[in-house]
Amino acid sequence: MGDNGRKILKILRNSREYISGEDISTELGVSRSAVWKTIGKLREMGYTIDAVSSRGYRLSEGIDLPISDEIHRYLDTECFGDEIVYMKTVDSTNDLAMTLARQGATHGTVVTTDQQTRGRGRKGRKWISPPGMNLYLSIVLRPEVSPAEASQIPILSVIASVRALNRMVSNLQFNIKWPNDIYCHGKKISGTLCEIKAEIDRVNYVVVGTGINVNMKPSDDSIRNIATSLLMETGSEYSRVKTAVFLLEEFERVYNEWLSLGDLGFIIDEWNTYSMLQNKQVDVKTATKIISGKAVGIANNGALKLELRDGSVRMVYAGDATLHGTSSGS
Repeated sequence: MGDNGRKILKILRNSREYISGEDISTELGVSRSAVWKTIGKLREMGYTIDAVSSRGYRLSEGIDLPISDEIHRYLDTECFGDEIVYMKTVDSTNDLAMTLARQGATHGTVVTTDQQTRGRGRKGRKWISPPGMNLYLSIVLRPEVSPAEASQIPILSVIASVRALNRMVSNLQFNIKWPNDIYCHGKKISGTLCEIKAEIDRVNYVVVGTGINVNMKPSDDSIRNIATSLLMETGSEYSRVKTAVFLLEEFERVYNEWLSLGDLGFIIDEWNTYSMLQNKQVDVKTATKIISGKAVGIANNGALKLELRDGSVRMVYAGDATLHGTSSGS
């Protein structure tokens, strides 16, 4: 969106009545033709702008696209989301964010889209990403920490997502499944994908991608059985823009606290409260085997703590965790 578009939107938002094209052109110092063309572009983006002969223009309603101008109307962060790159359609927001990071994108740069054609979760699993319904957002981070410490960032992202969801809907029960998924009534509503570019002793950059099902209505029975959305749970539609704002605000808050304190200790209790695995028998599929035990929380470094049959506690740093006897749904 160009500068004139932003200025016209501000004028329309500040006016409860119709405002003439001539008044707009006078205020901006541009021609009426330029005003008309800019309003046409705003309509193409999705803004509903009424026009009545001899009265002028009026903004009928906003737009629920996670674009920079809409998010920045509400966003209150220090740097997360200062730069927002929006594309109507992308293969994957994480792929684009990784490319931008390689090209020097600054810490806190955000990538959003209306639709992903190749959305993915952990281990390349497909993430259904239809247009006009959900939030698909990735953020570039440049933490001055070791690669081992950076592996804790997905935990931060999941906690931020839970907090954002609770700000959107306060009367739903959300549950976390280690390491990266959020469920509601037994169905997945959000997931996180974290990708790191690092050397042996330093992190170059981290890209954290989050998908949140906001207004999705799965028509495929196979999807309906495993996925849900805020709309499906409540019967009401919710703003993807506000969801993005809450996510970025909560993520920056928890991220900065983590940097200050040095580990995840400050959110352990919160994680365990939301954990759907807490004190339950689980199977964790790692790269080489399946480890079974009772989940007794996460450690300060993000590892899942499993109590084995002999009473010892084992730390599991990576894998897919499921309740004992069920198949993986990550």
